[in-house]
Amino acid sequence: MRQRHINDQMLMETLRHGRMDSPPEPDMKHPGLKCRMRYFVAGVDVAAVVYIEHPAPDLVVVTVIDVSKD
Repeated sequence: MRQRHINDQMLMETLRHGRMDSPPEPDMKHPGLKCRMRYFVAGVDVAAVVYIEHPAPDLVVVTVIDVSKD
């Protein structure tokens, strides 16, 4: 995140208010579902990939990028 100039607050805003970029999908490497979230915050189009295991309330952030730089 530091290399991509995305801070913790930008990530949290993306997770709270973002939209699903695609439907959640299972992944062979990890249990649970892989979800792709996207949100425009602080002038940056942030995309985050997270893994969610139901019913656990936690999630694992896999990657976060600035989509507008692609």
